[in-house]
Amino acid sequence: MPDLPETRAELEALRAGLVPPYKDAKARSDQTGMARLRELAGQIDDALDLLALGEARGAAKKLEELRPRIEDATQQAKSWPFLSSGLPDDRERSYRAVLQDNDFDDEGPAVPAPEPVPVSAEKLPVVSPGWAENYRELWNTMIIKPEWEKPADRLAREIIGKQGRYASAVSGTRVPWWFVAVVHAMECGLKFSGHLHNGDSLSARTVRVPKGRPPVGSPPFTWEESARDSISYDRLDEVTDWSLTSALYHWHRYNGINNEYKRRGIPTPYLWSGSQHYRKGKYVADGVFDPEKSSGQLGAAVILKALINVGAVTIENETLGGNPDAATEHPPSLAIATSQPLSEHVVAELAYPGPLKLGSGKTHEERPGVKRLQEWLNLHGCATAIDSDFGESTLDRLKCFQEKRNRRATGVLDLETWVLLTTPLRRAVAPMDFGASSLEDAVIRVARQHINELPTEVGGNNRGPWVRLYMNGKDGPEQRWCAGFVCFIVSQAARDLTTAMPFRRQVSVDELVKDAKASGRFVPETEVNDPVKLRSKVRPGCIFAIRQSEADWNHTGFVLALKDKTFDTLEGNTGGEGGTDGPNAREVNRSYVKKDFLRLV
Repeated sequence: MPDLPETRAELEALRAGLVPPYKDAKARSDQTGMARLRELAGQIDDALDLLALGEARGAAKKLEELRPRIEDATQQAKSWPFLSSGLPDDRERSYRAVLQDNDFDDEGPAVPAPEPVPVSAEKLPVVSPGWAENYRELWNTMIIKPEWEKPADRLAREIIGKQGRYASAVSGTRVPWWFVAVVHAMECGLKFSGHLHNGDSLSARTVRVPKGRPPVGSPPFTWEESARDSISYDRLDEVTDWSLTSALYHWHRYNGINNEYKRRGIPTPYLWSGSQHYRKGKYVADGVFDPEKSSGQLGAAVILKALINVGAVTIENETLGGNPDAATEHPPSLAIATSQPLSEHVVAELAYPGPLKLGSGKTHEERPGVKRLQEWLNLHGCATAIDSDFGESTLDRLKCFQEKRNRRATGVLDLETWVLLTTPLRRAVAPMDFGASSLEDAVIRVARQHINELPTEVGGNNRGPWVRLYMNGKDGPEQRWCAGFVCFIVSQAARDLTTAMPFRRQVSVDELVKDAKASGRFVPETEVNDPVKLRSKVRPGCIFAIRQSEADWNHTGFVLALKDKTFDTLEGNTGGEGGTDGPNAREVNRSYVKKDFLRLV
C-alpha cells in the first residue's frame, strides 16, 4: 500500500487532471459532463479529507475506485462528440445561442435560418488540440470496411483522372487540389454539373444553404467559377495548416458541425462513412434525421485514405501533400516509382531539372535542363528555339503551356508544370497489369500504350526525349531508334510480367536478327509464303525485320495483326508513308515482301 505522501500526491494529480476536461465540457455547455466531473472532484476531496484524518487505508481504497471512473470521464470529455460511449443513443443536448470557436456557421436543423451566420471576419476557425487528438485517434484506428474497399479505390482513381480541374480551381491559393476533390465527391458525386457549395445545378445560383452563390456573375456558371466562390465563401483560401487533423476538421466544418450527429455523439458520416467508426444515422431530407438509416456515401477520411493508398496524396508525420505525378491524370503513372526499377536513363529523362526561369541556362549545370524544357514545349505545340537558353521566347511559350493546362502562367518551371510537360512519357512507361497474358500479348499492349502518347523526334533527326528513352539516353542522326523501340517495349512488358527479358537488348536491326538466328527464333520470308504457314509460325507480338539484302536488315517493329497479303504493325522511327528512319512511332501496314520475322521466345 502506498504511504501517505504518495497517496496524497496521486490524488492531487488526479484532481488537477480534471481541470482540462472540465474546461472543454464548459466550453460546449455540456452540463452532464460538467456535473460528472464535479462529482468526481468532490470524491477526490473526500479522499483527501480522509488522509487529513489519518485514514490512509480508506483513502487508498477510494483512490483505486476513482482511477477508472476518472479515466473514463476524462476520455469522454476529451473525445466528444466522437466517442461518446456509455451514453444513451438519443440523449438530448441543448443547442447554444453562441457557437464555440471550433463550430462552423451552420447551427443545425434545430435552429432554422434562411442564411447561415457568417464566420467572424476577425478569427478563422482552426482545429483545437483536443479535437485534433480525436481526429488523430480515429484516423489511426480507422479500417475501411471490406465492402467499401473497391468502391473507395475506384473513386480515388476517378478523382485522379479529373485532377486538372481541381488544380485549376485552387490555382493561386494554398488550398490543396485533393481537398477540393474530396469535397466534390461528397457534394456532387464527382459530376461537374453542380455547385461545389452543395451540389445545386450550375444553371442558376445556389438554392439551398448557402443560398444565392456565387453572388456575382450570371448563370450558367462554370464549375471552376463556382468552386472558387465556394473556396472563398468558406474561407479555405485563408487556411495555412493543411495537416491531417486540420484537413479533417475543415471537411467537417464544410459540412457543418453543430448538427444531429453532434447531438447524438455519432462520428459524422461526412468523414467516417465506409469505416468501422460509423454505423448508422443520417439525414434523409433537409432537417429530417433518421437514426436507423445508414449513409451510402464514402466519407472524406475514407476517400483521403484511398487517395493515399493509390499514391495521389502523400502523408508523413501527419503532413499531407499532393503527389505531383497526379497531374498526369493517369493512376498507373503514380506507380512508376514502386514498380520494378526503371533504367537510369529513364529516371534521368523524367527527373525535374529545377525551378528554371528567365535567364536560366547561363551555367553548365542549367543548360541540359533548359534544353529538355524547350524540347517538351515544342512537343506540346508551344514552339520555341531549342538552344539551351531560357530567353523571352521560352518564357512566352512556357506561360502559353501553363495557360493551356489551366495553371497560373508564372513562366517558372515548377514541379507540377514539369510533370504536365512529361506526362506523355510518364504514361508510356507506367506499369500495366497483364494477369496471365503471354509475352506477345503484353508486348502489343505496351507498344500501344507508347504509340498512344505520340512518340516524336524533336530538335532534329533522331533527337529528343523519346529517342533518348529508346536509345539508352543517346540521340543524334546516327541513333536510328527502331530497334531501340522494339527492345524497350519488350523489356517493359517483361518487367510488368515479372519475367526476364527473353533476348539481349540491341540498337541495331542486324544484331537483333543475328541474335534471333543464333537462338532459333528467326523465321525467314521463305517459310511464310502462304497464309497457313504464316499463321503457324508467326503470331501478333512477334518482331518483323525489313531485309535489304541477304546480310542486311534496316528496319524493325512489331506484328499487330496478320492478313493474307499484308500485316499491320506497331513500330518506331517511321513515318506516315510507312518509310524507315522517320520521326514517329505509329501503326503502319506493310506487305510481306522482303520481310523476315523474329519470335520473342
